[in-house]
Amino acid sequence: MNWGHNMKGKKQSKRSCPVTRRDALRVGVGSFLGATLLRTTRAAEPSGRAVDPAGPRWSWGLPVYQIAVRYYNQIGGFKEIEKDIPRLKSLHVGIIYLMPVHPCSDDMSRDAQMRCNNYQTYDYRAVNPAMGTLQDYKDLVKALHANGMYVIQDFVPRHMHPRNNMLQRHPDWAKGLSWGLPAWNYDNPDARRYMLESLKFWIEEVDIDGYRIDVAGMDPLPEVFREFIPELKKVKPEIFMLAEAEGPQFHPLYDMTYDWRNLRTMIVDIVQKGGPASLIHQNILRDLSEYPEGALRMRHLDNHDLNVGMAPWGKIPANMDERYGGGQKAFAVLVATLPGKWMYFMGNEINNPRRIPHAWGKEYDYIRWEENPEFTTLYRTLGAVHRYNPAVWGGSYRYLNTTRNDRLFVMERRRGENVVFVVVNLSRSRTVGKMLDPLPEGEFTEVFTNETGRLSRDVELPAWGYRLYVRGTPPTNC
Repeated sequence: MNWGHNMKGKKQSKRSCPVTRRDALRVGVGSFLGATLLRTTRAAEPSGRAVDPAGPRWSWGLPVYQIAVRYYNQIGGFKEIEKDIPRLKSLHVGIIYLMPVHPCSDDMSRDAQMRCNNYQTYDYRAVNPAMGTLQDYKDLVKALHANGMYVIQDFVPRHMHPRNNMLQRHPDWAKGLSWGLPAWNYDNPDARRYMLESLKFWIEEVDIDGYRIDVAGMDPLPEVFREFIPELKKVKPEIFMLAEAEGPQFHPLYDMTYDWRNLRTMIVDIVQKGGPASLIHQNILRDLSEYPEGALRMRHLDNHDLNVGMAPWGKIPANMDERYGGGQKAFAVLVATLPGKWMYFMGNEINNPRRIPHAWGKEYDYIRWEENPEFTTLYRTLGAVHRYNPAVWGGSYRYLNTTRNDRLFVMERRRGENVVFVVVNLSRSRTVGKMLDPLPEGEFTEVFTNETGRLSRDVELPAWGYRLYVRGTPPTNC
């Protein structure tokens, strides 16, 4: 059997994640071919330098894991997530991003609260009874903190349920419509003050660590949160703020914004149209030139909207296999190692084929966590690399040209002595090519095979194949 890399002096490493060769085959690892390291004089593309990322220090390197609390398993709710902390910890996720936890109907029965759209907030200071109690939520956050994880909460401040509990008492707290729902009236000082105090409530009462702000780019929220975020930091200085928005204007107020540009490139330009892999590099260069240094871009393949076939530019396949043409493992390696912060939606780690809707409907089927263990192995390894190797979470970026820039994406990430080297075939065909830019020197460990050696400039990868090499701080506790 040809393991393909032919790394000079290759040997099994005891320092990286204990993934066996059989595991490596199962996750579709590609291969490098060739025996020697050839230096070239051709200059590489411009690169971003190593910098500390945005956000509080505790957040550096932590992968983000999005959870739909009601649909976590057949029971759902805070207690079920708390029971599953050992599994979450084994994935090396660090920031748990909870979809809205509020009631979304004036009917407080479990059936009604399971079926309502949880982006229509009925009460901003209450817990959805289908998820548990306020004390259950506090217990979950405390347990996550005790296990080295943090919590950010999804918050929907622009629109509300048509019978929102405060709207019934104060009709003037609404002004116009947003998504066909009453829009919050921030011109009203009392309504504005109530919303700020509601945001403070969850930090003070539950000890959450930050927020994901829904539709953060829609007026008047940019102006409102320029006031609100400094006020929230007076309550808890080291909060992490994620804006559901894209653009440099949201930094540095927010720590992280959505990377919809690369998402569209992957789904539409590369998978659907067969466009070149080098488009990813062009997007990264734009990020480096447009955004403040250290600003975090949220790299992801899936979220609660994409999971039901909704993207910012229109409809897409809800199923991950269809959306990424069978290449979701390769794209996962890519988004987990690009400059920025990696986020994935619950179930991605088992390649969940089922929809997890905003509201419970007849089409909903529960996640089966034991399915597709090869994906779990992949995500666990990527989680360790993303979390523990500083080259990924705060390293420089250097793109390497190859003779097949149309199919191969190759990059080097570096911070001090830590180096991560990534090679991905973003095409449906076996690809053979050569590196044209200088390769990093020294010995590397390929994290999926545990082989060590020097890199070769000759590349051969199967369709959607990938290789991931690390030097320096190895993944730990895999």
